[in-house]
Amino acid sequence: MTSKERKGQIWISAVLFISLGIVIISLILAAAIPMVNRISDKNTVVRTKEILLKVDDAIKTVVNEGPGSQRQLDPLIIDRGELHITNNTYKIRWLMETEADLMEPNIEIVEGNIKQRLNTTIVEEVYEINLWVESDRINISLNTPFTSPFKGEYIITVKHTGDFTATDDNPIIELKVT
Repeated sequence: MTSKERKGQIWISAVLFISLGIVIISLILAAAIPMVNRISDKNTVVRTKEILLKVDDAIKTVVNEGPGSQRQLDPLIIDRGELHITNNTYKIRWLMETEADLMEPNIEIVEGNIKQRLNTTIVEEVYEINLWVESDRINISLNTPFTSPFKGEYIITVKHTGDFTATDDNPIIELKVT
């Protein structure tokens, strides 16, 4: 075997090993990326549950303490998804699109004060995760220069206004979002 043939074999071997390495790395990434995205989405849902529980707890504490009572939640960070606060009701809902099937689709699950549901969308293998807290005994008066849905970092002040609804005598809680 001549020197030229040996150099040619070395180059062919090098190209084959590099190609094989690229294929193996591609397969590993193809398997790992969906798993990483699922873990990331699951962590986002856990953090959002904590936020909803914190807001719900502050509202219920202020209601129990009576008129004039207030609490400040600082900072309240919504980094993924959207937080919807419905004025003149007590419904706080968080929505996020995900490709991870974090739970059985289209079944409502109640976990303490939080209700959750994974809805299917018209796009195959894309879901919308919904988390919410609600009550028919409290009304929220939203006071903010921003519009719902909220995304980003906010300061929320929860205040018992001392006002009550005329129809069913529910306390009105002001949520000031700045």
